[in-house]
Amino acid sequence: MAKKKKEKKKKGGEEEELQEGQQGKKGKKKLLLIPLVLILVAAIAAAAVLFVLPRFGIDLLGGSEPGPGEEEPPKNLEVFIAGEPIQNEEGGEEVQDATISLDTLLEEGEGALIAFRKPDPANKSEGSSSSASSSAEPDPGVPTYTYIYDVASPAAIVDRYLDAVLGGEEKFVLVDETFLHLEERPVLEDAVGSVTIARASVQEGHVFQMVIGWSDASALTFRTSAPEGKIHEPEKNPGGGLGSEVIETVPVTAQIEKIKGMSPSQLGLDGESMEEYEIFPVEGFVKVDGLDCRRFNLYRRVESGGGHYPDLEGIIMLSADQEHIYWLDPESNAVTELR
Repeated sequence: MAKKKKEKKKKGGEEEELQEGQQGKKGKKKLLLIPLVLILVAAIAAAAVLFVLPRFGIDLLGGSEPGPGEEEPPKNLEVFIAGEPIQNEEGGEEVQDATISLDTLLEEGEGALIAFRKPDPANKSEGSSSSASSSAEPDPGVPTYTYIYDVASPAAIVDRYLDAVLGGEEKFVLVDETFLHLEERPVLEDAVGSVTIARASVQEGHVFQMVIGWSDASALTFRTSAPEGKIHEPEKNPGGGLGSEVIETVPVTAQIEKIKGMSPSQLGLDGESMEEYEIFPVEGFVKVDGLDCRRFNLYRRVESGGGHYPDLEGIIMLSADQEHIYWLDPESNAVTELR
């Protein structure tokens, strides 16, 4: 009897040791799971840094290179330039088309320069084709500098910039695509807008021009160049031209909505929807076939470095009665009715 108790006790002890051993193994398995989880989390984080975040324009490694013609945006930029320095014929010193930059007027937190593009050396040629080239479309033969800002309230900031450069020491004036001096300053809106300003260039027979454009879907862009041309004043013709009554009854916002409601194919463009394009109105009206028309520059958004910038795709003229649409060829200034 005593022997059976001993055997039972011994067997019970073995079972306890076996259970303790199994529990010990389970504990080890739990301990092993902790580093495996940490490795998995680290792998997911690495994948996000290397593959996911760059798709949204976020590069935590800082290894992305600027695109063609792009440079790292300078800090506290003081001047916008157009063209290379040239020798002044009178004094022999170097002069260059330059004016104050937006950075000099921005308050802290209002915005920042996010991209800077220099002219493409491959597109350089001996001057521009003619003085009639569009002021909104960069001429391939004219070096063009592009400054792109991220700002919250573009209309107010552009107004402040115009206050600083129109007249006074900077001597800029508002112009249209033919460098006609526009006497009326437009009322700017945050949703969409564009203005062109110009003054005489340091190069004989050229103008120093700046095209400023923005929309609620893009950044604020300053494009500077010095094409051939001359600023000219409007002809004084009392009783002629377009009266204020027509301008007031044709709001630019209504015309923009009209264009947005059309398909790109109706305007000779590619794409499925006009939502792919940004529409910049040009201040003032022009006569086409005896009709008062407003000009609109149509830009397509080009992806670049986590953001995008507008690239001109076409120029149309919409009549005041919104019944006629014309296509303008910027090189020949030829106008063709689309419908």
